[in-house]
This record gives sequence, structure tokens and C-alpha cells, in this order.
Amino acid sequence: MLRRNSRQEQKMSLEQWDEKRKFKRYAADLPVRFGDIRSPQGPSGEGLALNISRGGIFIHTKTPLRPGTDIQLHIRITTPFGEEQTIEAEAKVMWATETASEPGMGVSFTKIDRHSQYAMLASAFRGET
Repeated sequence: MLRRNSRQEQKMSLEQWDEKRKFKRYAADLPVRFGDIRSPQGPSGEGLALNISRGGIFIHTKTPLRPGTDIQLHIRITTPFGEEQTIEAEAKVMWATETASEPGMGVSFTKIDRHSQYAMLASAFRGET
């Protein structure tokens, strides 16, 4: 007979979840515009990237999109030289939440050039957001 795990056993601590991540996360505060990649209007949603990694970002937004949605991103950063720059990328929504305390979505990059990826990480790491 199979034993079902209790809810308590199924819950994973934040530390355990971080250990499962492929890339280190960094705190951020980067403005983001996003939208369904199929939309002819382009990005229409707005939010803030609160944490980033080489593999993706968490976007704090009141209008998260459904998991599985392919999206385009426009992420505003400040370069190490103090210049404003918009990074364009494509991603897939991996999960979404509409909780009152922190609504948003976790997205995984599907298309981002290496230069943009490192510029974004440098901006967050330096605290120049």
C-alpha cells in the first residue's frame, strides 16, 4: 500500500528550495514590462523584478500571466556607467501567485543574449537599480 505524504512533509523550506535552484538569486528592484509573446500590442503588463538569476526572474505584479505562457520582457537597468538601458528577453511563466502580500510570477528565460544577461546581473548586484 502506498503511503501519502502529509502536507507538512510536502512543504519545502526556502533553504531547501534554494539548494534545488540551478543558479544563485540576487535581490533586485528592476522595472519590467511584459506581455504574451503572441500579442500584437507588445508588452502591456508592468511590475518589478524583485530577484534575478542567470536563469530567470520573479516579477512582482498585480497582473500575473498563466503558467506556460511565453512572454516578452523589457527590463530597465542602470549600467555600471550610470546609463539607463532596456534589456529585451523572452521567457516562459513557470508559476504565478495572486496572494495579497506578494502577487507575481516566476519566469524562466528562453531567449536572452549573454551580454544582456550579465548587464542585468551586474545592475542588481551593484545595487544600481
